[in-house]
This record gives sequence, C-alpha cells and structure tokens, in this order.
Amino acid sequence: MVDRDRRSLLPPPVPGTAVPQEADAPSPEDIHREIADHFALGDYAAALHSAELQLGLDPDDESARQYADASRARLEIRHTTRIGSLEYVFNLAVPAAKVKWLGLDPQAAFLLSLVDGQTTVAQVLELCQLGRLEALRVFAELLEAEAILRVA
Repeated sequence: MVDRDRRSLLPPPVPGTAVPQEADAPSPEDIHREIADHFALGDYAAALHSAELQLGLDPDDESARQYADASRARLEIRHTTRIGSLEYVFNLAVPAAKVKWLGLDPQAAFLLSLVDGQTTVAQVLELCQLGRLEALRVFAELLEAEAILRVA
C-alpha cells in the first residue's frame, strides 16, 4: 500500500534542527478570524469546533476559550429552546423493537434508555454519561426525529 501522506515523503528531520511548519497550516490569526466569523454568523457548533481545535494547540489562548464558552452557552440555549423545559417528561414514540433502526451511537442509545415517561429531561441529563451540551443535542435530535414525545 502506498502512503499518500505528504509529510511522509519529507526527509526525516536532522536532530537539533527545527521542524519547519507546513506552508498551508493556518496562522493563529487566521484561526481566530475563522472562529469569529462562524460565531458572527450564528454557526456556534463550527465556532466551538474551531475554538476547541485552537485550544488543543494553545491551551492558554484566552480568546479561543471565550469563544468556546460563549458558543457552548448559545448552543445550550438553542437545544433547550427546542426541547422546551428541562422539567418536561418524555416517553418513547417508537416501539422498543424499532429503536435499533434509529442508528444511534451507544451513548445516544443509553440516553434514550433513560427516557421512560417518568424521568424529567434534567434528571436524564444528570444520569446520562454524556456532557451536558452533547446530551441536550442528542435529546433535541431525538425529539425532532419524533423518536420521543412529551408526556408532561
């Protein structure tokens, strides 16, 4: 099998010399501009993704951290608005035998297993093993897919 990765075609670095940065790697300024553009356009998921990538490169990047925090907050509000209230109770809207056809990943399937017609959304968020934002996103998607319905 041929390795098509460009970096693998470069000669190995000589010990004691700096490894050159790839010419097509974006600068921190470019990344910050991209984050700000996504945020300004209301694409908070893309802004959060870009900000988290930047924080992976530079954990002390305060601007990226602020955008990440603000994006998470906006996404939580968006998902919570789609759900309604965190005190609502939901139940399955599809027969249990058909849940497998929803194509859920294991974490989403676990969250769905907590939807029992008695447990509030807030309680499900506490019980599930997803982060709060991810759990809200999955919950909103299940609601939009009509896999669950509100009972109280």
